[in-house]
Amino acid sequence: ADTVTRLPGDLLPWFEGWVGAALLAMVGLAIGLVIALRPGVRGAIPFARVIAEATVTIVVGGAAGTSATAAIAGPLTLPADWSVVACDIGQGDAVLLRSAGSVALIDTGPEPAPLASCLSRVGVERIDLLVLTHFDLDHVGGAEAVRGRVGTVLHGPPADVADERLLRDLADGGARVVSAAEGLTGRLGDAQWRVLWPRGGSRAFPSGNDASIVVDVRGGGIPSMLLLGDLSASPQAALAASALLAPPYAVVKVAHHGSADQDAALYAAADPSIALVTVGADNDYGHPRDEILDIVSGLGARVARTDTQGLVALSLRGDEVSVWRERVGGGD
Repeated sequence: ADTVTRLPGDLLPWFEGWVGAALLAMVGLAIGLVIALRPGVRGAIPFARVIAEATVTIVVGGAAGTSATAAIAGPLTLPADWSVVACDIGQGDAVLLRSAGSVALIDTGPEPAPLASCLSRVGVERIDLLVLTHFDLDHVGGAEAVRGRVGTVLHGPPADVADERLLRDLADGGARVVSAAEGLTGRLGDAQWRVLWPRGGSRAFPSGNDASIVVDVRGGGIPSMLLLGDLSASPQAALAASALLAPPYAVVKVAHHGSADQDAALYAAADPSIALVTVGADNDYGHPRDEILDIVSGLGARVARTDTQGLVALSLRGDEVSVWRERVGGGD
């Protein structure tokens, strides 16, 4: 069972609600009839067996076919030249970056299954760079979905034994584990990334949201991006005053799923064209809050958000960034 759960296609969708329950009962009864009315059993009714077999074939085949169709057709519905994908994984972050065939994943969302579904949909098998901005569950809970498929892990400050254990598990899966701090740089394909936050050895923001890794990524087909993790207003203000920003940014990944605890001066300094909000439709925080939406809209930025629009894909075409949304919803 453990082996099978690691194979492609280990999970298949089922119909939801009372329809799913009724179909499941029907399939169970049909399987029972197929067994009970097997050839050679006295009194067996061949026609009833045929009906039972047909029921199993149609219902299970329909569910499996839906999954297969989604797996095959899913990538075809996305722009082939995507360089940024914000996965729709609920309340959390999971953002893919791609340049020259190399892929980075910024956080993993709260659970493995939604992340695995997103990776399958976009056709990503290998993660060259995994950035764990910080260790809250909504940013690292899906890490098991990529264990054994990661080249390098870039992580923020671990807060406890559980955080250290997660890093060991990823290392045991073959990843190289690197602690991030301001000034660290690297390449992803033809793109270049640079860590702007946290500050090495800082005692003001030792762990958690305010020690989130903030990354500047640009070049190699990726629009200039600023990914703000879950920073609150105080470290945002410190970052804005640091002279580390390189505006204007084509895309800013809005901090903390669009909470109200934001520094308007940082967004003004970043001068984004697109504000990307990674947020779940079912959250108890009111994210994204009107305060931050008003800030970025007031700067003239287009808003793309995963709660109402599902998966969001960005493509750089010349000097323009094209925004593809899975469904039409709130935002611009």
